Amino acid sequence: MPKLLSPINSLDGAVEVINAGADELYCGVTIPGLEDFILYRSRVCEIPTYQKLGEVLRYAHKHDVRVLITMNLPFVTKTMEGYVKKHIRSCLDEGIDALIIGNMGVLSIVKEMQVDVPLVASTFFVSMNCEAVKLLEKAGFSRIILERHLTISEISEIVHHSKVDVEVFIHNGGCSNINGSCYLLHIIYPKLFQALRGFSGINPPCTLPLDVYDQDDEKKIGSGLLVLDAFTFCSICQLPELIETGVYGFKIVGRCYSGEYIASVTRIYRQLIELFELGSKEHFQKRVESIKMGRDPLIVDSPPLFQLTQRFMCEQKRCYYRPFFSLRTVRGIPYNANR
Repeated sequence: MPKLLSPINSLDGAVEVINAGADELYCGVTIPGLEDFILYRSRVCEIPTYQKLGEVLRYAHKHDVRVLITMNLPFVTKTMEGYVKKHIRSCLDEGIDALIIGNMGVLSIVKEMQVDVPLVASTFFVSMNCEAVKLLEKAGFSRIILERHLTISEISEIVHHSKVDVEVFIHNGGCSNINGSCYLLHIIYPKLFQALRGFSGINPPCTLPLDVYDQDDEKKIGSGLLVLDAFTFCSICQLPELIETGVYGFKIVGRCYSGEYIASVTRIYRQLIELFELGSKEHFQKRVESIKMGRDPLIVDSPPLFQLTQRFMCEQKRCYYRPFFSLRTVRGIPYNANR
Protein backbone atom coordinates (compact mmCIF):
# COMPACT_ATOMS: atom_id res chain seq x y z
CA MET A 1 0.00 0.00 0.00
CA PRO A 2 1.18 3.55 -0.67
CA LYS A 3 2.62 5.59 2.18
CA LEU A 4 0.55 8.53 3.37
CA LEU A 5 2.48 11.81 3.64
CA SER A 6 0.97 14.71 5.55
CA PRO A 7 2.07 18.35 5.80
CA ILE A 8 2.69 20.10 9.12
CA ASN A 9 3.70 23.54 10.36
CA SER A 10 3.86 22.90 14.12
CA LEU A 11 4.47 20.24 16.75
CA ASP A 12 0.75 20.18 17.58
CA GLY A 13 0.03 19.55 13.92
CA ALA A 14 2.57 16.72 13.86
CA VAL A 15 0.93 15.07 16.86
CA GLU A 16 -2.51 15.31 15.27
CA VAL A 17 -1.60 13.89 11.86
CA ILE A 18 0.55 11.09 13.31
CA ASN A 19 -2.39 10.05 15.48
CA ALA A 20 -4.53 10.21 12.33
CA GLY A 21 -2.32 7.67 10.55
CA ALA A 22 0.37 9.53 8.61
CA ASP A 23 3.40 7.43 7.59
CA GLU A 24 5.61 10.43 6.87
CA LEU A 25 5.54 14.17 7.54
CA TYR A 26 6.84 16.97 5.36
CA CYS A 27 7.40 20.59 6.30
CA GLY A 28 9.37 23.72 5.61
CA VAL A 29 11.58 25.45 8.15
CA THR A 30 12.16 29.20 8.25
CA ILE A 31 15.65 30.06 6.94
CA PRO A 32 17.38 32.68 9.13
CA GLY A 33 18.29 35.63 6.92
CA LEU A 34 15.80 34.58 4.23
CA GLU A 35 12.63 34.66 6.32
CA ASP A 36 10.50 36.33 3.66
CA PHE A 37 11.98 34.52 0.67
CA ILE A 38 9.35 31.79 0.47
CA LEU A 39 7.75 30.33 -2.65
CA TYR A 40 3.96 30.85 -2.84
CA ARG A 41 3.37 30.87 0.91
CA SER A 42 4.03 32.80 4.10
CA ARG A 43 6.05 32.18 7.25
CA VAL A 44 3.05 30.79 9.11
CA CYS A 45 3.23 27.73 6.85
CA GLU A 46 6.65 26.70 8.17
CA ILE A 47 8.28 25.40 11.34
CA PRO A 48 9.63 28.66 12.86
CA THR A 49 12.92 27.46 14.43
CA TYR A 50 15.36 24.56 14.43
CA GLN A 51 14.49 23.96 18.09
CA LYS A 52 10.86 23.42 17.12
CA LEU A 53 11.99 21.18 14.26
CA GLY A 54 13.94 19.10 16.76
CA GLU A 55 10.83 18.68 18.89
CA VAL A 56 8.87 17.52 15.86
CA LEU A 57 11.59 15.07 14.87
CA ARG A 58 11.89 13.55 18.34
CA TYR A 59 8.15 13.01 18.57
CA ALA A 60 7.87 11.63 15.02
CA HIS A 61 10.82 9.25 15.36
CA LYS A 62 9.44 8.00 18.66
CA HIS A 63 6.39 6.89 16.66
CA ASP A 64 8.44 5.51 13.72
CA VAL A 65 7.39 8.35 11.41
CA ARG A 66 9.88 9.96 9.02
CA VAL A 67 10.18 13.73 8.53
CA LEU A 68 11.10 15.32 5.18
CA ILE A 69 12.19 18.95 4.84
CA THR A 70 11.23 21.02 1.80
CA MET A 71 13.74 23.30 0.07
CA ASN A 72 11.52 24.86 -2.57
CA LEU A 73 13.34 28.13 -3.10
CA PRO A 74 12.39 29.77 -6.43
CA PHE A 75 16.09 30.25 -7.21
CA VAL A 76 19.49 30.43 -5.50
CA THR A 77 22.04 33.21 -5.93
CA LYS A 78 25.62 33.49 -4.72
CA THR A 79 24.58 35.81 -1.91
CA MET A 80 22.05 33.22 -0.71
CA GLU A 81 24.45 30.30 -0.75
CA GLY A 82 25.78 30.80 2.78
CA TYR A 83 22.30 31.00 4.27
CA VAL A 84 21.19 27.87 2.42
CA LYS A 85 24.23 25.86 3.52
CA LYS A 86 23.78 26.82 7.17
CA HIS A 87 20.10 25.98 6.93
CA ILE A 88 20.69 22.54 5.44
CA ARG A 89 23.38 21.79 8.02
CA SER A 90 21.11 22.86 10.89
CA CYS A 91 18.29 20.65 9.62
CA LEU A 92 20.67 17.71 9.25
CA ASP A 93 22.00 18.24 12.76
CA GLU A 94 18.45 17.93 14.09
CA GLY A 95 18.15 14.53 12.37
CA ILE A 96 15.89 15.01 9.35
CA ASP A 97 15.19 11.93 7.24
CA ALA A 98 15.23 13.41 3.71
CA LEU A 99 15.40 16.65 1.74
CA ILE A 100 12.78 17.68 -0.81
CA ILE A 101 14.62 19.84 -3.36
CA GLY A 102 12.96 22.15 -5.88
CA ASN A 103 15.78 23.41 -8.12
CA MET A 104 19.27 22.62 -9.40
CA GLY A 105 20.84 25.42 -7.37
CA VAL A 106 19.92 23.77 -4.08
CA LEU A 107 20.87 20.36 -5.51
CA SER A 108 24.38 21.61 -6.39
CA ILE A 109 24.83 22.94 -2.83
CA VAL A 110 23.65 19.64 -1.36
CA LYS A 111 26.05 17.70 -3.58
CA GLU A 112 28.93 19.98 -2.58
CA MET A 113 28.08 19.39 1.10
CA GLN A 114 28.01 15.61 0.48
CA VAL A 115 24.72 15.32 2.31
CA ASP A 116 24.03 11.77 3.48
CA VAL A 117 20.22 11.66 3.43
CA PRO A 118 17.83 10.64 0.63
CA LEU A 119 17.00 13.36 -1.88
CA VAL A 120 13.45 13.83 -3.15
CA ALA A 121 12.74 15.76 -6.36
CA SER A 122 10.01 18.32 -5.74
CA THR A 123 7.08 18.78 -8.09
CA PHE A 124 8.78 22.05 -9.11
CA PHE A 125 11.02 19.95 -11.36
CA VAL A 126 7.84 19.33 -13.39
CA SER A 127 8.31 15.60 -13.93
CA MET A 128 5.69 14.52 -16.45
CA ASN A 129 7.24 11.53 -18.26
CA CYS A 130 9.68 8.65 -17.89
CA GLU A 131 12.56 10.59 -19.41
CA ALA A 132 12.29 13.39 -16.85
CA VAL A 133 12.23 10.86 -14.01
CA LYS A 134 15.30 9.06 -15.38
CA LEU A 135 17.17 12.37 -15.65
CA LEU A 136 16.44 13.21 -12.02
CA GLU A 137 17.42 9.70 -10.98
CA LYS A 138 20.83 10.22 -12.62
CA ALA A 139 21.10 13.53 -10.76
CA GLY A 140 20.91 11.66 -7.46
CA PHE A 141 17.26 11.64 -6.48
CA SER A 142 15.79 8.48 -4.96
CA ARG A 143 12.18 9.69 -5.08
CA ILE A 144 10.29 11.84 -7.58
CA ILE A 145 7.13 13.84 -6.88
CA LEU A 146 5.21 14.03 -10.15
CA GLU A 147 3.65 17.17 -11.58
CA ARG A 148 -0.07 17.34 -10.87
CA HIS A 149 -1.21 17.47 -14.50
CA LEU A 150 -1.05 13.76 -15.26
CA THR A 151 -3.70 11.13 -15.85
CA ILE A 152 -3.79 7.87 -13.93
CA SER A 153 -2.56 5.93 -16.97
CA GLU A 154 0.38 8.34 -17.34
CA ILE A 155 1.24 7.92 -13.65
CA SER A 156 1.08 4.15 -14.00
CA GLU A 157 3.39 4.16 -17.02
CA ILE A 158 5.98 6.28 -15.22
CA VAL A 159 5.88 4.07 -12.11
CA HIS A 160 6.35 0.88 -14.09
CA HIS A 161 9.29 2.27 -16.06
CA SER A 162 11.13 3.89 -13.14
CA LYS A 163 13.67 2.51 -10.69
CA VAL A 164 13.06 5.24 -8.13
CA ASP A 165 10.06 5.77 -5.85
CA VAL A 166 7.27 7.83 -7.37
CA GLU A 167 4.93 10.03 -5.36
CA VAL A 168 1.73 11.88 -6.30
CA PHE A 169 -0.26 14.67 -4.72
CA ILE A 170 -3.75 14.06 -3.38
CA HIS A 171 -6.41 16.45 -2.14
CA ASN A 172 -6.64 20.23 -1.65
CA GLY A 173 -5.25 23.02 -3.80
CA GLY A 174 -4.58 22.57 -7.48
CA CYS A 175 -3.50 24.84 -10.28
CA SER A 176 -4.28 25.03 -13.97
CA ASN A 177 -0.74 26.14 -14.72
CA ILE A 178 2.26 23.86 -14.75
CA ASN A 179 3.68 23.84 -11.25
CA GLY A 180 6.63 26.18 -10.79
CA SER A 181 5.94 28.06 -14.02
CA CYS A 182 3.27 30.50 -12.85
CA TYR A 183 4.18 33.98 -11.61
CA LEU A 184 0.68 35.42 -11.80
CA LEU A 185 0.38 35.38 -8.03
CA HIS A 186 3.51 37.46 -7.58
CA ILE A 187 2.78 39.87 -10.41
CA ILE A 188 -0.72 40.81 -9.30
CA TYR A 189 -0.34 40.91 -5.55
CA PRO A 190 3.18 42.04 -4.53
CA LYS A 191 2.06 45.02 -2.44
CA LEU A 192 -0.88 43.13 -0.97
CA PHE A 193 1.39 40.31 0.17
CA GLN A 194 3.77 42.80 1.72
CA ALA A 195 0.93 44.48 3.59
CA LEU A 196 -0.54 41.19 4.78
CA ARG A 197 2.69 39.31 5.45
CA GLY A 198 1.94 36.13 7.35
CA PHE A 199 -1.59 35.82 5.99
CA SER A 200 -2.03 32.72 3.84
CA GLY A 201 -5.64 33.06 2.76
CA ILE A 202 -5.21 35.29 -0.30
CA ASN A 203 -6.72 33.85 -3.46
CA PRO A 204 -4.73 34.28 -6.69
CA PRO A 205 -6.54 35.94 -9.61
CA CYS A 206 -6.92 32.64 -11.47
CA THR A 207 -9.55 31.60 -8.89
CA LEU A 208 -11.80 34.57 -9.64
CA PRO A 209 -15.07 34.10 -11.60
CA LEU A 210 -15.08 36.34 -14.65
CA ASP A 211 -17.66 37.73 -17.06
CA VAL A 212 -16.94 36.86 -20.70
CA TYR A 213 -17.85 39.06 -23.69
CA ASP A 214 -17.76 38.59 -27.44
CA GLN A 215 -15.00 40.85 -28.74
CA ASP A 216 -16.92 41.75 -31.91
CA ASP A 217 -20.26 42.95 -30.55
CA GLU A 218 -19.30 43.18 -26.85
CA LYS A 219 -22.26 41.00 -25.95
CA LYS A 220 -21.91 39.13 -22.68
CA ILE A 221 -21.79 35.41 -23.33
CA GLY A 222 -21.14 34.14 -19.85
CA SER A 223 -21.12 35.17 -16.19
CA GLY A 224 -19.08 33.91 -13.30
CA LEU A 225 -16.89 31.63 -15.41
CA LEU A 226 -13.64 30.21 -14.08
CA VAL A 227 -11.87 31.13 -17.30
CA LEU A 228 -8.42 30.23 -16.03
CA ASP A 229 -9.91 27.02 -14.64
CA ALA A 230 -8.24 27.16 -11.24
CA PHE A 231 -9.55 24.33 -9.09
CA THR A 232 -9.07 22.35 -5.95
CA PHE A 233 -8.78 18.63 -6.45
CA CYS A 234 -9.88 15.43 -4.81
CA SER A 235 -8.70 11.86 -5.25
CA ILE A 236 -11.14 10.00 -2.99
CA CYS A 237 -13.31 8.55 -5.76
CA GLN A 238 -10.30 7.47 -7.82
CA LEU A 239 -8.30 6.09 -4.89
CA PRO A 240 -8.41 2.39 -5.98
CA GLU A 241 -7.07 3.30 -9.44
CA LEU A 242 -4.33 5.44 -7.89
CA ILE A 243 -3.31 2.66 -5.52
CA GLU A 244 -3.12 0.21 -8.42
CA THR A 245 -0.61 2.43 -10.23
CA GLY A 246 1.96 1.27 -7.68
CA VAL A 247 3.05 4.72 -6.49
CA TYR A 248 5.23 4.88 -3.39
CA GLY A 249 3.15 7.49 -1.64
CA PHE A 250 0.21 9.86 -1.55
CA LYS A 251 1.19 13.40 -0.59
CA ILE A 252 -1.58 15.49 0.96
CA VAL A 253 -1.42 19.19 0.06
CA GLY A 254 -1.73 21.83 2.77
CA ARG A 255 1.30 23.13 4.68
CA CYS A 256 -0.64 26.32 5.46
CA TYR A 257 -3.69 24.54 6.88
CA SER A 258 -4.38 23.75 10.53
CA GLY A 259 -3.34 20.48 12.10
CA GLU A 260 -7.00 19.70 12.74
CA TYR A 261 -7.87 19.98 9.07
CA ILE A 262 -4.91 17.93 7.83
CA ALA A 263 -5.59 15.31 10.51
CA SER A 264 -9.18 15.04 9.29
CA VAL A 265 -8.06 14.51 5.69
CA THR A 266 -5.29 12.10 6.76
CA ARG A 267 -7.71 10.02 8.82
CA ILE A 268 -10.16 9.69 5.93
CA TYR A 269 -7.49 8.55 3.48
CA ARG A 270 -5.95 6.17 6.03
CA GLN A 271 -9.26 4.42 6.58
CA LEU A 272 -10.05 4.28 2.86
CA ILE A 273 -6.63 2.78 2.11
CA GLU A 274 -7.15 0.19 4.83
CA LEU A 275 -10.60 -0.71 3.47
CA PHE A 276 -9.08 -1.18 0.02
CA GLU A 277 -6.26 -3.28 1.44
CA LEU A 278 -8.78 -5.54 3.18
CA GLY A 279 -10.57 -6.03 -0.13
CA SER A 280 -13.80 -4.63 1.24
CA LYS A 281 -15.11 -2.96 -1.93
CA GLU A 282 -18.65 -2.61 -0.59
CA HIS A 283 -17.55 -0.90 2.62
CA PHE A 284 -15.10 1.25 0.67
CA GLN A 285 -17.81 2.52 -1.67
CA LYS A 286 -20.23 3.16 1.21
CA ARG A 287 -17.60 5.25 2.97
CA VAL A 288 -16.88 7.23 -0.19
CA GLU A 289 -20.56 7.95 -0.71
CA SER A 290 -21.00 9.06 2.89
CA ILE A 291 -18.07 11.44 2.49
CA LYS A 292 -19.51 12.86 -0.74
CA MET A 293 -22.84 13.48 0.98
CA GLY A 294 -21.16 15.09 3.99
CA ARG A 295 -22.48 12.34 6.28
CA ASP A 296 -19.24 10.65 7.23
CA PRO A 297 -18.55 10.86 11.00
CA LEU A 298 -14.90 11.70 10.31
CA ILE A 299 -15.76 15.06 8.73
CA VAL A 300 -18.53 16.25 11.06
CA ASP A 301 -16.13 18.32 13.19
CA SER A 302 -13.78 19.31 10.37
CA PRO A 303 -13.50 22.95 9.22
CA PRO A 304 -16.32 24.17 6.94
CA LEU A 305 -13.78 24.66 4.13
CA PHE A 306 -13.35 20.89 3.77
CA GLN A 307 -17.08 20.25 3.58
CA LEU A 308 -17.56 23.13 1.14
CA THR A 309 -14.71 21.85 -1.04
CA GLN A 310 -15.99 18.29 -1.24
CA ARG A 311 -19.53 19.46 -2.11
CA PHE A 312 -18.16 21.73 -4.83
CA MET A 313 -16.05 18.92 -6.24
CA CYS A 314 -18.82 16.36 -6.27
CA GLU A 315 -21.54 18.63 -7.64
CA GLN A 316 -19.41 19.80 -10.57
CA LYS A 317 -17.59 16.49 -11.05
CA ARG A 318 -14.23 18.21 -10.83
CA CYS A 319 -12.39 15.30 -9.30
CA TYR A 320 -8.78 15.93 -10.29
CA TYR A 321 -8.04 12.38 -11.37
CA ARG A 322 -11.06 11.94 -13.63
CA PRO A 323 -10.37 11.38 -17.35
CA PHE A 324 -9.66 14.48 -19.44
CA PHE A 325 -12.40 17.05 -20.00
CA SER A 326 -15.18 15.91 -17.72
CA LEU A 327 -18.16 17.98 -18.86
CA ARG A 328 -19.75 20.37 -16.41
CA THR A 329 -22.06 23.36 -16.76
CA VAL A 330 -21.56 26.82 -15.28
CA ARG A 331 -24.77 28.85 -15.19
CA GLY A 332 -26.15 27.02 -18.19
CA ILE A 333 -23.02 27.26 -20.34
CA PRO A 334 -21.15 23.99 -21.12
CA TYR A 335 -17.57 24.17 -19.96
CA ASN A 336 -14.77 21.67 -20.35
CA ALA A 337 -12.69 21.28 -17.18
CA ASN A 338 -9.37 19.44 -17.24
CA ARG A 339 -9.49 16.22 -15.17
